[in-house]
Amino acid sequence: MGVLASGIWLLLSQISLESIPYLIHIREWMGAWFTWLSNSFFFGLVGLLTFFLFPSVVSLTLGFFFDEIVSAVEAKYYPRLPPRRYQSFGEVTASTLRFACIILIFNIVALPIYFLLIFFPPMNLVLFYIVNGYLTGREYFELVGLSRRNPVDVAILRKCNRGRVQVAGMLIVFLMTTPIVNLLAPVIATVFMVHLHNSQKLNE
Repeated sequence: MGVLASGIWLLLSQISLESIPYLIHIREWMGAWFTWLSNSFFFGLVGLLTFFLFPSVVSLTLGFFFDEIVSAVEAKYYPRLPPRRYQSFGEVTASTLRFACIILIFNIVALPIYFLLIFFPPMNLVLFYIVNGYLTGREYFELVGLSRRNPVDVAILRKCNRGRVQVAGMLIVFLMTTPIVNLLAPVIATVFMVHLHNSQKLNE
């Protein structure tokens, strides 16, 4: 999270005050108060952007250890399962990257709504956890499911368990936005989804 905050800080610091209409006139009118308010706004903006964009960044790390986690959990708790469908590192990484980009785009589009809902707490957080819970739950469930089923069956199974997947996704996002715990969030989320997926049966 610190790395993401630093990146956002550097990105926002490149924006020149002169490029924002009327801001120079406001600074001259407010004097020293402008510096205090602008610094407070800047720190707050960095914090909010870090909080809202962190789940998509965390999701990018999943591809590096996804296969090892799934294999270890299934070997211990589901030893009678047949071999999983082979997924190359590139396939898992591509899927992870696609979902991470979707989460990132959704959150960027929703940022104005998040900011507007700051005046109606905790509605901004409720919206954040609902949206990201859906996207993240879907990401992890499908990544786990595609290692054993074809895409059509995975989609059917996810829709049959949309409530559980939504709640699971919201819990995962909560872990991702909890300091220290967020370092293990992708591992915990993958383990949880392996259990959730293997506890469900497709009506065939």
